[in-house]
Amino acid sequence: MPKFAQKNAKVFLRCVPIKHITMRLFTQEDLTNILNTNNAAIFELVKSGDIPYKIINELSLTYRPSGQTVLFRGLDDVDSLTSITVPVGHLCWCWCEEFFQIHDENDFNKLDLSIRGELPDPLYKQITGTLNAWNSLTWIKPRFFDTPDPDVFTLTTTYLQNEFLGIDDLKIFEKMRLNSPARYLVEGLGEWGVCQGLIYRDYADNPEKNHKELNKGEKLQFISVGLDYGSGSPDSTLGKTVLSAVGITQGYKKAYCLSESYFDDFYVPDRIVKWVKEFLLALKENYKVMIYLNCEWASSQAINNALRMALQDIQGIVIEDAYKGTILDRIDLVQILLGQERLFFTEAVSGVKKGFSTAVWDQEQGKLKGTPIRLDNGSTDIDILDATEYALIKYADYLMFS
Repeated sequence: MPKFAQKNAKVFLRCVPIKHITMRLFTQEDLTNILNTNNAAIFELVKSGDIPYKIINELSLTYRPSGQTVLFRGLDDVDSLTSITVPVGHLCWCWCEEFFQIHDENDFNKLDLSIRGELPDPLYKQITGTLNAWNSLTWIKPRFFDTPDPDVFTLTTTYLQNEFLGIDDLKIFEKMRLNSPARYLVEGLGEWGVCQGLIYRDYADNPEKNHKELNKGEKLQFISVGLDYGSGSPDSTLGKTVLSAVGITQGYKKAYCLSESYFDDFYVPDRIVKWVKEFLLALKENYKVMIYLNCEWASSQAINNALRMALQDIQGIVIEDAYKGTILDRIDLVQILLGQERLFFTEAVSGVKKGFSTAVWDQEQGKLKGTPIRLDNGSTDIDILDATEYALIKYADYLMFS
């Protein structure tokens, strides 16, 4: 592996044959979805090598002996990549640095399909991806690391194989191993997870204390349901449409996340209404308490009105516009309830658990705007968080001062 790639990283090599994993004098492309930042980084790495490249501009280099071109592109407009050509050589070798920043698998599929055509010997097609394993929910994990494929080779390196680290660097990892074992598993040993900028780190490090079923002796006062509308596309990273049900016990002492549902049908109002109605009626049948549905209202009033019409004759179900508050207020409330061991997740809410254990701060935008901002780019399940928070935030005063 080149010196600049000696870091904790997951690597996949989609290649035929597999043994060819080193750079050859073929055309290659670096494609990430952060055009200006990552392109510059890769450009400098290649330019600094002891290879006779002629610098054309910061989007391409030309190998002087053969006239072949190294292209640097971002994945901000993936459709534009399908028509890329070069005057000499063949497009056949691709390196995706910071591969985890490709959030949409469909974008990668388009890239994969763009590298096609007959190649003369000894050329071959290969896509190499390098990334840190920070997010276990990324589509990359099941596709390349969990599913055997004869055309895919994967490799994990850690600081233990990094010959360039000094004694002071090794001390940092040893302290991490002793003081932050969950972080060490990810940043030290390359296990899949989320560690940088975690919002609910205490819960992520020790989730079991907040995993609990509703006791038979505990009586629910009511159930609050949050409804968050997504984009309507099942393949989109723009958001999902989800329901999250939270049971509030007598006196607002505790809150239990009881049930969740993801809408996976065609985004048609009638089908959404049917899905929500069935979810609410099931809750009513199981728990025999009042149910309050808190609907996102920003762009969905037509569907909300249809819901009111569909449920107007059913006793015990009330439909209201969600009180959103600010995201920071919602995060603070959840932090407090988790810390006080008054917010619990049952076995039925795997999505809620994953959402809270992987929620992270957007450190780049936070620095630019001078205020904490939750990352919302499709890499984590923000929609289930929003729905759960809608179910809680309206009752914040009662929950805080009960």
